[in-house]
Amino acid sequence: MLCLTVVHAQENSSSLLSATSDKTTSTNYYFARPNDLTLIVNVMGFVQRPGRYEIASSIDLMNLISLAGGPTADGSMSKVKIIRIIKDGEKTVRQDIQPDQKTLSVFLKEEAKVTRREIQLDLDNLSTVRPEDLQLMPGDIVFMDRTTWSTVRDAFGVVVSAAVITAAVAQVIYATKH
Repeated sequence: MLCLTVVHAQENSSSLLSATSDKTTSTNYYFARPNDLTLIVNVMGFVQRPGRYEIASSIDLMNLISLAGGPTADGSMSKVKIIRIIKDGEKTVRQDIQPDQKTLSVFLKEEAKVTRREIQLDLDNLSTVRPEDLQLMPGDIVFMDRTTWSTVRDAFGVVVSAAVITAAVAQVIYATKH
């Protein structure tokens, strides 16, 4: 069994309780054995413990969601998105080669094309998910969206509130005219 340690780091690290219960504090989590290769990912949306995670490179998406406490009551495992920034054609200058000025200026003018890739996953139906999509990369942002029901519920609440306000305004207008 893999034994992992959890470190809660924040600007004011005087209390572990404030790191896990205060939603205004950004929280960093560390899940790895000593000397493990790690990567940093962010977990956002409707999970129990959103934050910045430094995890062992062997941890996949399902384990990361578990480490984040799973979905909240409004979170949907069928609406998970991985946002990945990809640098196409990223170039590096080898340290052992000293390019001449002309070559260096051409190299510096060629910028890497940066693209954003979004991977939509339905984790309630794992048979539709490719295994390679469960593997995380450094810098990934994992976003768990809300359930359709919670969206409808909140929209209904707004509509009801607007109807109550409209009825109250209509009552005031009616009362002032009579």
